[in-house]
Formats: sequence, structure tokens, C-alpha cells
Amino acid sequence: MRTLLLFLVAEFSIMSSALASEKPFSFKDTPGKLPKDVVPTDYSVRIVPDIDKLTFAGTEAVKLNVRRRVRQFALNALELKIEAASIDGKELPGSVIKTDTKNELLTLALPSGLATGEHTLTLRFTGKINEQGQGLFYMRYQEQGTGARKIMLGSQFEATDARRFFPCWDEPVFRARFQLTAVVPENWLAVSNMPVESEKKIAGGKEVRFAATPPMSSYLNVFVAGELDFIESRSGPTQLRVIATKGKAEMGRYALEATAQILQYYNDYFGVAYPLPKLDQIALPGGFGGAMENWGGITYYESKLLFDPKSSSAETKQDIYEVLAHEMAHQWFGDLVTMAWWDNLWLNPRGIRAAVSESLRKQRWKAMRDRPLIRSSSRSRPRPKPTAPSTI
Repeated sequence: MRTLLLFLVAEFSIMSSALASEKPFSFKDTPGKLPKDVVPTDYSVRIVPDIDKLTFAGTEAVKLNVRRRVRQFALNALELKIEAASIDGKELPGSVIKTDTKNELLTLALPSGLATGEHTLTLRFTGKINEQGQGLFYMRYQEQGTGARKIMLGSQFEATDARRFFPCWDEPVFRARFQLTAVVPENWLAVSNMPVESEKKIAGGKEVRFAATPPMSSYLNVFVAGELDFIESRSGPTQLRVIATKGKAEMGRYALEATAQILQYYNDYFGVAYPLPKLDQIALPGGFGGAMENWGGITYYESKLLFDPKSSSAETKQDIYEVLAHEMAHQWFGDLVTMAWWDNLWLNPRGIRAAVSESLRKQRWKAMRDRPLIRSSSRSRPRPKPTAPSTI
């Protein structure tokens, strides 16, 4: 106990010192590479993957708040081909649509300018499904029990890879609502941040529309689809699921029980109830080796989430609990409250270490309370360096 108290005192001292020198939040003055004259408020994105070609086609409509009249504006896009763009229903000529691969930007020039107020940007684009865990990626695996070779899709967007999935203001300060629609094979399960709002059969599969998220940063979006199974329970108003490839869902039973316990504890610990209607814990058979705290749909490499009582060790069980506690703490530290720019990323692990240490102390493995908490992360790319806001 004494070690834990000393740890928390040290953490609090460091955080207090940093916060004392921190200026009050200012959207306008937050470091970043995108201008802040045009701000997205709502995205409606539709994605149609082509599994055979490992590509996808997409459309999106983005509601914009224009704060100062502009003649051009920029957002992020990478490895996307922009096929068409329009503002308020008026199509833009191809000559005013410029992509900058080096700086990962899409710039739209507007000869007549764009007045202050509300506008809608519509884009049509195509992209690729990656082999590595960046943007939308695929995983090949062997199905449990049948031995059949299968493929599924997953996503990894932190820190700057949402722009590989759809054009967006891909900096954490640009919080907006996101509504995703995806077309997948009829026998696939599709998962995103929010529950399914509607589902209908269409030629070649089914179209799944998810409910809109609360305002959040672009890197917290998630999309997973494949021949998946799940087990579920509830904790108060929150639906809980562990999702895995067919034949493996039952190995998520321990994680499901631990999720309910940790969620109840964190609702009390933070004094703010988990705000989304569901929380999915998703086991992926490849693509990355860690875990990612996407809001409402946390992804894990299988070994970080699944536990086989017949063959897994007690240490594995402890590790799963620790990773669950860490990623679930991110639903508050990082998701509900997000740093404005990556120079304040330290707020996530420091705050979470305190919460996770206390959570672990409350449960059965008392000895773990003094164990160093190491972030199990899939993010190997360096964070973007802070820069002054650019002008375009």
C-alpha cells in the first residue's frame, strides 16, 4: 500500500506541475497543421470494401462551420484517390481539387469563396485495404475448429491514419460526430463505435448503418468486419460484448466478466458514468500486436483478450485483466476527454496508471498493485510534432 501511495503522490506532483504551466484551452491557439477557419461538426461516411481487390470505395458528407470567409481550405487525406467533390450540392471542377502526398493534405480551392456559416462538403473517393495495421487493413487467419482459411477487416487510426480511411480533419482538437455506413457480405458481422441503427440486404451483401457517435477525435473511430461470433452481457444500461472469430468467442468469457467488474468500478471511480450504450471488446487475429482504445469498440490482439481455462496460465489471466483495465480507463482518459494536441499525450498514461493501479488493488491479485504498468500499444509510429497553425 505504501508503494502505491508514493506512486500516486509522485504522479500527482508531476501532473500538478505540468498543469500549473498549462494555459487555458483555446481552440484557435492549439498547435496543429490545419487551419481552423473551417471546422467539421458531423461526418456521414459510407464505405464499400472490395475484398477480392483489397480496395474500397467511399462517399462522405461533412457538415462544416465556416468561421471566416475563405477562398480555399484543407483537410487530411492519404493514399486516397479523390474522384469528386462538391460544396452545398455544387460540384467542383477537378482543377481545384489538389492532393499533397508529402503533407497528407487535400486542398479545395473555391474561386468564389466560401462565406461564414454552415455548409456541406461531399466527397467521393477510393482507397486501399492495407496488409499492415494502418488505416483499414485485412487479416488472414485459420478458423478455429474447421481449419478453413478466412479473411476479415480491422482498423487502426491512432495517431494519424484515419485519413487513410476517409478524408477528414485528422487532428485531435477537431472533435466531431461520426456516422458510419458499411457494405459487407451477408454472413459477416460489422462492428463500429456505436450500435447498429439499421441493416438491409442489398445486391452482393448487406448495408449496415451505425448510430452517430458523440463528438470525438477522428483517431478514435473503429471498423471491424468478418465472420465473427460474440458473447454478451449487460452492466446497468451498457451492453457488453466480447467479439472474436468463429470458434473463439467463448474464450472471451473471462474478459466479459472482468469488463463488467471494471466498468462498474470506473463509473464510481471517475464519478462520470460510461456514456455510450455499448462497449465491445474485439479480438483480432493479426494486424497489430497490442490494443487500441477506440471509443465503444476496443481492439486487441487475440492473446491480450482471450483466455482458455484448459491451457492458459494464471499469469495470462492477470495480464488480460491489466490490459482490460488500462484500455477501459482510456474510455474516460483519452476518449471522453482528449488532449488537444499530441504534446499533451502524457495526460493519458499518467492518469490511467493511477486509475488502473487502484482498480488492480481492488481485485484479487493484490500483489499486482506494485507491478510497473507498461502500455500494451499497437502504435509504433512517432507522434506528429507540434507546429504552429499553418495558413493556407
